[in-house]
Amino acid sequence: MLMNKENVRIILSRIWSPGNVGSILRAMKNFGFTDLVSVNQMNHSEEEILTMCAGAKDHFRYLRFSDDLKREVSDLSAVYAFTARKRRFYKVITPEEMAEEIAALPETAKVGLMFGNETNGLQNEETDLCDKLVMIPTEKEYSSLNIASAVMIALYEISKVKYRGSVQIEADTEMIEFSEKEKMFEALDRVIQGKVMVTSDNKDQIRENLRHIFRRLKLNRKEAGFIRSIFEIIDRKIKS
Repeated sequence: MLMNKENVRIILSRIWSPGNVGSILRAMKNFGFTDLVSVNQMNHSEEEILTMCAGAKDHFRYLRFSDDLKREVSDLSAVYAFTARKRRFYKVITPEEMAEEIAALPETAKVGLMFGNETNGLQNEETDLCDKLVMIPTEKEYSSLNIASAVMIALYEISKVKYRGSVQIEADTEMIEFSEKEKMFEALDRVIQGKVMVTSDNKDQIRENLRHIFRRLKLNRKEAGFIRSIFEIIDRKIKS
């Protein structure tokens, strides 16, 4: 059984070249994906996009434009950021490992694949909205990939993976969305930032470390609600 490809969203952030967007639409048609959003695109040319679409011009209807990256990930259960450089505290996996993780999610779970600007990639505030980093293995001497090529590799890996050998989460398990994770983080922040470590010089770093730990966990709605409740109880106990 293949995963539901309609639930995979390709998210482009601050893309410069409309031609790259067109090439990505071609790759999406090659592998059967239909959800593409370009956030804060820097250069708009519908003609150039359609030119690079070639035989996939019918996929142009699946392209949306947006100016709010946080809104575009708010309904997603997991977001993977593609990058050519490592960052501290982030779990880094390969596209193949990402595909295996996605295959193990419930069929109804929505997933995002995020790609950054062609020149400088994803910024820290963009990767902060993601659960894990994905790095495509390349030669160290030249690790930069064309964004359309990176998207094609990601979609290929997802397409080839079946649930064979994967430990699939039960179908009736509800994975939490980004917005629900934020509510859990807010409860955690109130305790860590406002109560336990008010005078600590590194409380912001501890806060970010905890966020990264929780993002790596595939929490369902019940588990997230339980964790949130614990921190809310602690918050009330400290107040009293």
